[in-house]
Amino acid sequence: MYETTRRGAASALNIDETIAAVEDIGRELNAVTSAMGVRALTLARRSAERTAAGQPPRRLEGVPFAIKDVIDVAGFPTTMGSRVSSGPEPSTTAPVVHLLERAGAIPVAKTNCQEYSYGILGDESAFGRVTNPVDPALCTGGSSSGSAALVASGVVPLAVGTDTAGSVRVPAACQGVIGFKPTFGALSTEGVFPLSPSFDTVGLFAREIPLIATAFAAITTGDGAVSDAGAEAAVREARARGPITVDTGLIDCAGAFAEDAQAWARQNLRERRRDHAELRATSAISDDLVKVIDEGLAIYDIVRRYEAFVLHEQYLGEQGELYQPGVWAKILSGQSITEAEYRSQVAALEDFRASAVSFFDDVDFIVTPAIEGEVIRWDEIDDGSAAKFMRYTLPFNVLGWPAVTLPVRREPGIGRPPASVQIVGPPRGDRDLLEFAADIGGTRLTGA
Repeated sequence: MYETTRRGAASALNIDETIAAVEDIGRELNAVTSAMGVRALTLARRSAERTAAGQPPRRLEGVPFAIKDVIDVAGFPTTMGSRVSSGPEPSTTAPVVHLLERAGAIPVAKTNCQEYSYGILGDESAFGRVTNPVDPALCTGGSSSGSAALVASGVVPLAVGTDTAGSVRVPAACQGVIGFKPTFGALSTEGVFPLSPSFDTVGLFAREIPLIATAFAAITTGDGAVSDAGAEAAVREARARGPITVDTGLIDCAGAFAEDAQAWARQNLRERRRDHAELRATSAISDDLVKVIDEGLAIYDIVRRYEAFVLHEQYLGEQGELYQPGVWAKILSGQSITEAEYRSQVAALEDFRASAVSFFDDVDFIVTPAIEGEVIRWDEIDDGSAAKFMRYTLPFNVLGWPAVTLPVRREPGIGRPPASVQIVGPPRGDRDLLEFAADIGGTRLTGA
């Protein structure tokens, strides 16, 4: 849907086409809350002027992107997918958006989402549900459902979301694109309306790992300039460090619904050599990891419900009736938790994260299914659906580890839902994780 000129700058024609697609396809999918045509054209013109002046292209020169509507952009309302008013229209832009713009990327839309990011299914927004471009009958996942949909439909190559329990990775898996959750704290959440600050993470959607890696580098370094040195150094380091050990035990025991993931693991991990360094598959840590996952779920439940209630308590008296019913119920579920209980669990969370890093003494990466079971249809949602969607994503929000979901079913469509795997790396190992995921997927990180 987009392309760039040879020098990298977006042409006005192509930005016009992208803006038209936002208004056409994006609106049809109910994925757009605000179109940003004037801002996009202004930035595209500046990009063209840079090119005409002979300036070198920036990392993301001319790349259109979309922004989940819990993230502030000056001059546009931040709706949170809600009728509830939680403050004036923002006068400043969130750093994550500012840094992408500084790297040459062009924002074209804010995207529909689960109300206040509180829900993994994407079933409750004041604007209605987003439509899954793969199959309208399939659940989109949430909460960043609109950002995933604009990437999945080809309207934009890149989108920003947030991930507190899987809210980037789950909609990516449901809609057949790549979703990346960085290490907790790696990307600023300033200017992002929180759900649970102990777990909230800004994440990215794309169809290609190299674009995610480039966007991540642009945000974390704050430098818009193109530089191949970091990418080349990462590749050299990866080649030199010897055998890579990957735990696949959680895929192996996932049953028939993980057949695509299991086949992917056999082909890409057990039967392949990476840059002449052996890939070793193991299931040695899986049993212990399951125990840690269960422990983390208990911590998450208390911390998340308490923090969400505290954040929304100021709105409940006068605006409670404006919330979506399910979101309202989730918020109220935190009112019985005492501050002492919360503080105890926050302390437990710190110890939990510190001790769990030892898993990476024995493995380099962990591979899991992205969700438990198949992507479900809207009409199949029941009381257990949310838990299945979060089974493999939520634990890594609790642990704070970086994780990326990759589609493994190449031709999803009507009657054939997407299937994905999740690859997890150690904290602050984001770059190595993306390099590994790109290499396993047959691509290379360049220009990041």
